[in-house]
Amino acid sequence: MTLFAGVYSRRVDQPIPDSVCDELTRAISRDQNDQPVNFRDNRFFITKVDVGAFNGRAFHQDDDGSVSVMAGEPILETGDEGRVQDRTRDLGLLHESWKRKDWRVLATARGVFSAVHYQPHAGKLFLVSDKLGVRPLYFWIDEQLVIFATAVRVLESLNAIPKSMDVLGVTEVCGLGYPVDGRTPYAGISLINAAEVVQVDDEGIARQTYWRWDEIVPSTRSEGELLSDLHASFIQAVSLRLGKDKASVAYLSGGLDSRCVVAALIDHNASVHTFNFALPDTQDYIYGNDFAKRSRTIHNAVPKERGDLTPDYSTLMASALSSSAHRVEHPVERPSLIWSGEGGSVALGHVHLSPQIVDLMRDNQPRKAVEAFLLQEHSSVTRRLLTPEISDRLSSSLLDGIHDELTKLGCVDRARSFYLFLMLNDQRRKLANHFENIDLHRLEFQLPFFDSQFFAVIVSVPIEMCLRHQFYVKWLNLFSPVVTSVPWQAYPGHAPCPLPVAQNAAYQWSDAYQSEQASVLKAGLLDQAEQMLHARAFPEKILRKQYFRVATLIYRLGLRDYSYVIQAGWKYFLYWERCGGRYMLPSLGAGSSSSSSETVSNQFDSEPKLRSRAVK
Repeated sequence: MTLFAGVYSRRVDQPIPDSVCDELTRAISRDQNDQPVNFRDNRFFITKVDVGAFNGRAFHQDDDGSVSVMAGEPILETGDEGRVQDRTRDLGLLHESWKRKDWRVLATARGVFSAVHYQPHAGKLFLVSDKLGVRPLYFWIDEQLVIFATAVRVLESLNAIPKSMDVLGVTEVCGLGYPVDGRTPYAGISLINAAEVVQVDDEGIARQTYWRWDEIVPSTRSEGELLSDLHASFIQAVSLRLGKDKASVAYLSGGLDSRCVVAALIDHNASVHTFNFALPDTQDYIYGNDFAKRSRTIHNAVPKERGDLTPDYSTLMASALSSSAHRVEHPVERPSLIWSGEGGSVALGHVHLSPQIVDLMRDNQPRKAVEAFLLQEHSSVTRRLLTPEISDRLSSSLLDGIHDELTKLGCVDRARSFYLFLMLNDQRRKLANHFENIDLHRLEFQLPFFDSQFFAVIVSVPIEMCLRHQFYVKWLNLFSPVVTSVPWQAYPGHAPCPLPVAQNAAYQWSDAYQSEQASVLKAGLLDQAEQMLHARAFPEKILRKQYFRVATLIYRLGLRDYSYVIQAGWKYFLYWERCGGRYMLPSLGAGSSSSSSETVSNQFDSEPKLRSRAVK
């Protein structure tokens, strides 16, 4: 399956409501051509849509009524190197193991997926994530119902779920770009965590982890052996996903991640349609196109619009692919499957980790390590924008949230725990928008950098070898020579590209380039600020309107860069509107791990005041 959503009754004597089933069926896809397929009994309902990107069905039902549905592809490790990937067979194996509550088969999965398993006779529901939690699965639980979906927009649309903004979750989005742990911007709506099984039955709710990344110990093998192991694992990850395909489609930027994917596909004798989406006269554009020419891919250079700073690359790819003349001349077996280098920079390049953070973690000073990270990333709570009460409650929320995540990880090398925090929080959220809108762009991703076997090798490498792309750059030498024949865009402060760089090409981290992007961004931000200031429902219970007004004026006049104030304010405003002014605050003085909270309704809300309900 590509998308699924459903509802389960926690009480055998209370059937699931028809209204919820109808709403889920209407919301599962926004493509009018989709015809959802439904399954229902007295306690369980699921609706599903498949865009047909992967081979094989991902719906399994037994004669006893047990059902398993999966989005994505598990890629089970069977030891049979000649086996062609078959997700229908894999789901059948997982289904039988889940009926026995045997998680050993699940622990062999290498792919990106999420799944639901239902046993009617036992009255049990299981929600399952992949080992890195890349494929989203959201859920909401009250005393009677469990409602779940692979897209949060589905849960947003339901009348059965009361919408209340989780101010802590939105604050984390503003400061970090993502909520930590399983939080979302909505109180009560959670995202399943990596390698997690959420079980719901008549006795209650249980959550367990079937795989622990922090149990992988540092390897004592030589650097050369580790490089060889990593390369072999990556090539196998590509091979398993490619199967018998002779042609594929891939992103190709001016960096290393997509380049390695394309090179591995070529090494498997696949013809590759490559697409580059970048601003002309940038390193990203020039290097990507030069590598395509050198590696003889079927290339499509699609210049990015200068005013579009954060385009939806999935939508761009869908549009460019549908209009490409090359598809007729060089057909692709599975055109809706797109190869992406997403995850490579953090997984293998160790972006966001510094020697200072590593040293502080190894000195058992995790809070200082988090402080160093937040300073390095320019991440903070925009305290002056918030009302005094809320500012006090959230002043240390980013620090507390990351620290809480670090305490859950027990790596032998404490520095690896910080790395795992990034992979299990920052990285798995990067693709959320792609999966959220998959009903519109109709594309699935092949993500070899998120292959769990490949990732396990990285976790075993001593971390000092990996910092700042050092291990990555050495790894390149194991690929065909074409990989290092063209310059690539390197991160500032990381291992430089040893080849001469294009002198006239814009470097995306240069001051000049950043200044140009900021000027393009300004008009859009000022428009958002005006919308907020003239809105009937400005979130004055959360934000200081006068401060926001003055910050906007100063930014408009060019006296100071207050873009971050407007960006944060806009995020709060959006969720304030979506939730009708209802919001939930963490308790005063409580860390992010506290379950204590306070739900508030504002004065213009016509609905009754919500109460926080503990899940039993």
